Amino acid sequence: MKRIILFVFGIILLVLIPVLAVATPAAPTVSQFDVIVTAADAYLNDPNPELNISSKDLLSAMLADGSYIISERKPEDYATGHIPGAVNLPASVLFKPENLAKLPKDSKIVPYCYTGHTGSQVTAMLNMCGYNATNLLWGIMGWTTNTTVANKQFSNPSTDLPTETTANQLTGTYNLPSVNVTSATSELEIIRIACDNYATAGLKNIAAGNLSALITDGDPNNDPIIISVRKAEDYAKGHIPGAVNIAFTGIAKKENLQKLDPDKQIVVYCYTGRTGSQATAILNVLGYDAKNLLWGMSGWTTDPVLAAKRFDPDTNPDYPFATGAGEAVPTIPNGDDGSCG
Repeated sequence: MKRIILFVFGIILLVLIPVLAVATPAAPTVSQFDVIVTAADAYLNDPNPELNISSKDLLSAMLADGSYIISERKPEDYATGHIPGAVNLPASVLFKPENLAKLPKDSKIVPYCYTGHTGSQVTAMLNMCGYNATNLLWGIMGWTTNTTVANKQFSNPSTDLPTETTANQLTGTYNLPSVNVTSATSELEIIRIACDNYATAGLKNIAAGNLSALITDGDPNNDPIIISVRKAEDYAKGHIPGAVNIAFTGIAKKENLQKLDPDKQIVVYCYTGRTGSQATAILNVLGYDAKNLLWGMSGWTTDPVLAAKRFDPDTNPDYPFATGAGEAVPTIPNGDDGSCG
């Protein structure tokens, strides 16, 4: 009798196991796009954002608690002159595991470049990776007036390019890009590799003259999607012809991303190029082909209403700088294995 009971029980299990397997839904798989867009949106909507830091505030921070400063400039320019204490880790190598292992997790990280554009893109990606990073406003040209060290200076555009006040809208709906950068399942590793892929390939910018040529060549197939991430009231005063307005904090919202054709080039601009740079980095890591407009609206027009924010060399500080190649970048004691976060 016991054998019969066990036999019947076994038959019941054989019948129930596949039924239960069908009845119990598998946990939904989160796409790599979703992993990245979630991290990007969380950074953009941080309740206490610190996108940029001035040279004056950085100097105070250095004297107080010592921020970790990263020069994104070429090694030869770093050797010519750099902020004292800064290490040289260009964007093309920064997101390699062995270099991320050198970054502190308990200190403010301040990337800087020549003018603030590259530093801004790096800042966005470091924050997506879980670090606490803030871009140095204006880069090295906001630190010193020495034009040998600050060898890429902004000068007002010689030509005022056209603007318009007509509000433009994106009316299409498109599939979101498919992102597949790794077989790893770690969310932080997915973000790191996506950032590394973009940074290694080269960060993307476009000059005002080249953008103007694209939108005035008579070929609509060349026209990029132009996104202004300036405030709505400033967009209304005047913007680049054809530009649409998407708030900086909304650039990683799916309802906005679905309006962007992933097969078209995108140009993002802001006031001076720094916020646009951060949005550009995020879009590229998400699989779009985006470029930042160098100098933003201040590189497009001299109109003081439309380009009220611009670099003013006459009010620039002139802080000391160090020279030489410096020592090897130290690995942080008790650091991590080079993963994000």
